[in-house]
Amino acid sequence: MSSLTPFKQWVHQRCGLHLEGLAEARLIRAVDALQAEMGTLNSELLLARLAQDNALFDRFISQLTVNETYFFREPEAIHWLVDTHLPRRLADKGGPLRLLSAGCSSGEEPYSVAMALLERYGDRAQTLFQITGGDVDQQVLMKAQTGLYSGMAFRALHPALKERFFTPVGRSFQLIDTLRQWVAFRSLNLLATTEHPVGGPFDVILFRNVSIYFDEATRRTIQRQLKQLLAPNGILLCGVTETLGNDLGVFSLRDDQGVFYFQADTPPTAPDSARKPPSTFHTDHDAYTSELPSTSTCIEMPLPAVAQQDTPSPSLNTTHEQLQQALEALNQNCFSDANQLLEPLLANDPWSVDALLLTGLVARWQQQPQQAFDCFKRALYVAPECWPAHFYQAELLRQGELPDNPTQRQRGYAAVVRLLEASPQSSGGLKAIPPPLPPGDACFLAKRYAAEQTAAQGVG
Repeated sequence: MSSLTPFKQWVHQRCGLHLEGLAEARLIRAVDALQAEMGTLNSELLLARLAQDNALFDRFISQLTVNETYFFREPEAIHWLVDTHLPRRLADKGGPLRLLSAGCSSGEEPYSVAMALLERYGDRAQTLFQITGGDVDQQVLMKAQTGLYSGMAFRALHPALKERFFTPVGRSFQLIDTLRQWVAFRSLNLLATTEHPVGGPFDVILFRNVSIYFDEATRRTIQRQLKQLLAPNGILLCGVTETLGNDLGVFSLRDDQGVFYFQADTPPTAPDSARKPPSTFHTDHDAYTSELPSTSTCIEMPLPAVAQQDTPSPSLNTTHEQLQQALEALNQNCFSDANQLLEPLLANDPWSVDALLLTGLVARWQQQPQQAFDCFKRALYVAPECWPAHFYQAELLRQGELPDNPTQRQRGYAAVVRLLEASPQSSGGLKAIPPPLPPGDACFLAKRYAAEQTAAQGVG
């Protein structure tokens, strides 16, 4: 039995976190730090101390999650919630309505909802709505309560909102007191929601971009816990790329204006296009929801001067490890670290599909959309089956990061659907890293965005 196994089992039992794959590296670092702090390698003693010392437990758990988030992540869902669903709920029920951000990390999500509500309702918002953020990680909750942010937290926030709701403090920005005093933060273990009561019942629970940490059985258990916190006819809102992975039979899936959510009561039968068979894929956090251009785009460039080798290179294992480390750095917003790992890999093999895809994602989050597009294009040239590159190229167009080309964007979605319907578990030509979002969700989203574009063209 691995020396990590007792820690994996204990953390899974206590918090539900699934520490396999790339997450194992975080566990190794956390255990190493714990052993150094406690001065012992004895796993039983260390686990006993974790169970007895809440502060030690909090520090340990804080090292196991990425806590990658930012303001106005997936803004379409936030705008639908604030502009469509909550006004309807107010009309039916009256206020105050209660909202819970479950797994809120450092607070960007509940604060984003609060900003949007203030924009729509003005000062009345604080009497109409009660907002709570909950997380098992006490360190990120302290950061949320402090309300001091910098860097990539603002990647999707409109400059006008940043100017209105934040005050510069050195290189960081302090959230205004109105929002900090309005949003309450509470300790929340998603496997034991009664351990530290968070209030409720809630009209809306946001459980977005958290599922990456949990296996399917744990997600089902968490949903049953959250169901107990929902008010009658309340809704559970998951991340865009997590919706299908959370359709587990605990709730019914609904669709309103292209936004998917869950509700405890049984809805009318959903269209086939709005559902899929139970997925065996684990959901991903942000998945950098992107769109893609076409699979049939003509690209004029010389053939890659890379001979196909029947035997693996002696450095193959090292290369795979570096790619996995680069993915881990990307997930933690350590873009310079990711680039330092990827640059020598591309210098050695300019046509590595894995390295090109990761370099494109790094470029995108550093606001270099054209460089990102070019990396995805090179990946598609050497591996036309790379559906993640098709998807992310199209996203650059759909989200306005590059000038839109509807024809190219539509071909990109069609490529994703064609490739994944032919091979639903396709890796997309990736050799060392998993696809950054589940194939089933990518196919579902590509169909959805393609249908939206077709509808828009039909209206015109």
